Amino acid sequence: MSATVTLPPGAALCHLPAGFRLVRGGELAGAALAYERQGPVDAPTVVVLGGISAGRHTSAHAQVPGRGWWDGIVGPGAAIDTERYSVLSFDWLGGAGSSTAPAAGEAFPFVDAADQAAALWHLCDALRIPRLHAVIGSSYGGMVAMHAAAQAPSRVARLCCLGASHRSHPQASAFRAVQRGIVELGLRSGTAGESLALARALALATYRTPGELHERFAGAATVGSDGSVRLPVQDWLDARGADFAAHWTAEQFLCLNRSIDAHRIEPAQIAVPTWLLAFVGDQLVPPSEVRELALALPQLRAHRELRSRYGHDAFLKELLHVGAFLREVLS
Repeated sequence: MSATVTLPPGAALCHLPAGFRLVRGGELAGAALAYERQGPVDAPTVVVLGGISAGRHTSAHAQVPGRGWWDGIVGPGAAIDTERYSVLSFDWLGGAGSSTAPAAGEAFPFVDAADQAAALWHLCDALRIPRLHAVIGSSYGGMVAMHAAAQAPSRVARLCCLGASHRSHPQASAFRAVQRGIVELGLRSGTAGESLALARALALATYRTPGELHERFAGAATVGSDGSVRLPVQDWLDARGADFAAHWTAEQFLCLNRSIDAHRIEPAQIAVPTWLLAFVGDQLVPPSEVRELALALPQLRAHRELRSRYGHDAFLKELLHVGAFLREVLS
């Protein structure tokens, strides 16, 4: 595990119990959770959780002016209004932020979505937050949010999950299994960075819809004198893959990729008022899975489906529609 943590501006550290036990066996010794909080500390607290590449910094604010992963949704006057709510987010255990995670070449125990949820409750206890106004989770964050609600239902006033369901769909797991195979091959062959970039490029292709990719990258292929083929979409995939590999280790990617696939929770355990938003065209969390979850929840408040050219990434791209839904949740 990473032994030294240099915290960026605006980040704080919560030390977890000395032997933080994990649900699938093993423990993290001396683990810590990096988090960020914005808005009035005495206001109702809203926990905001994103996908595996998201982290503690949800949006730009005075203490941390750099761009966040959900600018336009979190902020003064936004759907998650930082003038009305205290917004709390954290870096994933095992991920590329400032929480405890594996460095390159390090072994790391299996971190379940339920472990991330347990870490959240330790953070809330440390901050003396007895009850959350809402837990809002997108993608992997939605999985963690479900576990958080199941672990402490009396402490969650409302749960909102976007692009997330109660289990990993076999098609999504198939995509991720190939990604892991690429990264594991890279680790064995000494090309971990290149393999990680390639796996991330494959992941990106699954986040969007065929229609959106066709609109952006429908140009003809260029055939080289050596018989190589170059397609317009490859520039986007290569750039995004390389950027990801510059900030992540292969071990961190594998940790969270595996955690997503292991996610499973019985809907009956989620006994808090719940709002669900699915995206038509989502290849990773098909609306049919979210419908099944909706039918089995004890306290479903709303279940909506939004058609989007952005597929799974709609929670990041459809700010107007997602914002309107979140205003309803928080009202």
